[in-house]
Amino acid sequence: MNLHFESPYFLLLLLLLPPLAVWRSRRRPAGALTLASLRLVSDLRPTWRVRYRWLLPALRTLALGLLVVALARPQTGQAGAVVPAEGIDIVLALDVSSSMTQSSLGGGTRMEVAKQVLSDFIAGRENDRLGLVVFRSQSLALSPLTLDYHALQGLVDEADASPLPDGTAIGLAVADSLNLLRESRARSRIVILLTDGENNRFEVEPLAAARIAGALGMRVYTVGVVDEPSAGAGAQSPAVPPPRRLNVDEAALRQMAAVSGGRYYRADSPDTLARVYDEIGGLEKSRVGGKSFAAFDERAALFLVPALALLGLEVLLASTVFRRVP
Repeated sequence: MNLHFESPYFLLLLLLLPPLAVWRSRRRPAGALTLASLRLVSDLRPTWRVRYRWLLPALRTLALGLLVVALARPQTGQAGAVVPAEGIDIVLALDVSSSMTQSSLGGGTRMEVAKQVLSDFIAGRENDRLGLVVFRSQSLALSPLTLDYHALQGLVDEADASPLPDGTAIGLAVADSLNLLRESRARSRIVILLTDGENNRFEVEPLAAARIAGALGMRVYTVGVVDEPSAGAGAQSPAVPPPRRLNVDEAALRQMAAVSGGRYYRADSPDTLARVYDEIGGLEKSRVGGKSFAAFDERAALFLVPALALLGLEVLLASTVFRRVP
């Protein structure tokens, strides 16, 4: 049973009940007498009405507690009204330029590692629609947004077979990715762009495309695949070696991500690249939330009716069994 309270702040009133009960127990009853000595009443024994008169404030305190819970509006989700977690619309933009196949990353080329990571990422989706864009000197949308993950994985396997001329058209890739997301009504629409180079085609400036994404409420996550750091760099000279120039323009990729509300990630190993995609998926899932209930049953009556019954019982006992004799 999925129980929650529509107005949970009323439950704070429950904290007032214990001090209220203590105050009432210590309050001197109306008409009480002050005696100089208890010897005058030492032989008197309290009747059962006196001994059990504590039941009246106990009933009232319990009734007040139930009334407070009823005010908080307890609700339970209807079993047939479960709404699945809302999916994310994701376009995977993959750099398939020649450098991706000529340079290594871990145990294989950058392209081989990227294909494996993308395949694993696709296999881990459940309600997300995915699209695929590849780019060299131009970009090409290989798949619109789809839930056919098996077909999409086949396209990823053949992504580097594109006949496009060599180059790195990052801006065009983002623009085509946004075009795939244009008709989407998903709460989360993102582009994950992976590249190992710098933009060298200027039909569409990458930063301008990223600004358009931000204006449309879409986020661009950029992933720069860089050479693995050399363990022996600088070991031959005591002087600090000059900073190694990366094969990607990290400043540009970072700025693209920032203006659209996304993030930039550097990947220098297969494990790092896999973690990048997992983290992006987790970030977006947290934005849309998990399963929820579309309809609820009000349960306040389950607490309100007993509360009224207890108050009625208190009044009845106070006016009959525990009635004070004038």
